[in-house]
Amino acid sequence: MKTDSELIASRLMDIINERNLTINRVATLSGMQQSSVNAIFRGASASPKVKTLRKIAAGLDMSFIELMNFPPYNEVEK
Repeated sequence: MKTDSELIASRLMDIINERNLTINRVATLSGMQQSSVNAIFRGASASPKVKTLRKIAAGLDMSFIELMNFPPYNEVEK
């Protein structure tokens, strides 16, 4: 099973690919250092902080909820 950081990195890559963006552009839109954003996209950030993910979501013109609304986060464990 993938770690949280791997799942988030995969989700972010899907979004930037859909929108034809680059990691550098996301960093600029989010007001963050490219190295910080790059670490999240690579899954190198072991546990991205909610504050950081909120900045990225805002840069992508979406809410934090929209960013995190993907499996397995939107599924109920049974």
